[in-house]
Amino acid sequence: MIPRRGDVWRLDDGRTILVLSSTFYNEIASEPTIIAVPVFTGEPAAGFGVPIGNDTWAAPGFITSLRKTRLATFQNRVDVQCLTDVNNMPFKILATPEP
Repeated sequence: MIPRRGDVWRLDDGRTILVLSSTFYNEIASEPTIIAVPVFTGEPAAGFGVPIGNDTWAAPGFITSLRKTRLATFQNRVDVQCLTDVNNMPFKILATPEP
């Protein structure tokens, strides 16, 4: 299964991630990686959390790349508004003006 933008996957080590890279990029067979952020049950203790479901939070401050081979189990897909909120958080953080 090709990971799609907005998918939540469990990795081979048990951690959970939200896929941010575009589905078009993810479909490139010669490209072994995806761009993702970690997903937590409950608000993350560190970083900036964005709610994406029932007591489930994405941590957009921890953007990373992962090999597609690490994806173990598809969990679900977040809605467009949740994905937009996750995408916008880094811009909110970086665009906040100095006092």
